[in-house]
Amino acid sequence: MTILTVKLQNSGWLVNGNMSVPNDPDNRHRADVLAWIAEGNTPAPEFTDAEIAANAQQVINSEALAYLAETGWYVERLNDPSSGKAIPQDILDARAAARAAIV
Repeated sequence: MTILTVKLQNSGWLVNGNMSVPNDPDNRHRADVLAWIAEGNTPAPEFTDAEIAANAQQVINSEALAYLAETGWYVERLNDPSSGKAIPQDILDARAAARAAIV
């Protein structure tokens, strides 16, 4: 097997971007990966800094959108002519912060 790239994974390595090799002594490709490492090669981390940042932003977006959905009834109540109830300032502030956090 020709190894061009190796990326760390939870239970082994991702080889050449498409082959998962478990860190299992019974797996025949494990020896190839260990030999590649012994030759002085270094596996890449499971996630790049950019991927970590994108995943973190995805969580922020999801939480912010969920909060906006959960508090949307305040806006509906405000727009109901028979209600006349304002949106509490803390809810307005939190909704504004949630919208600002979404990328």
